[in-house]
Amino acid sequence: LPRQLEALAKQHGYTYHSVATKRLKSRWGSCSQQQDIVLNIFLMTLPWQLIDYVLMHELVHTKVLSHGPAFWEEFERVLPEAKALRKQ
Repeated sequence: LPRQLEALAKQHGYTYHSVATKRLKSRWGSCSQQQDIVLNIFLMTLPWQLIDYVLMHELVHTKVLSHGPAFWEEFERVLPEAKALRKQ
């Protein structure tokens, strides 16, 4: 997961401070104001397209912390199929 996050960050021009994997109970990932990303270890059970969706979601949070219109606009700019993937 950390290597894929790094690759996607480079590909799309994002930066983050750190990444960690943990057993999270209620979310797939998180991104703090300090740009520390935490990924749920259980992401590895998902198909790659959904893993990349979550990784890109957290990377977008390094620029836009909230889930307001600016976040979704940026997310769909880098991942045009975001709405369809979110349903999965």
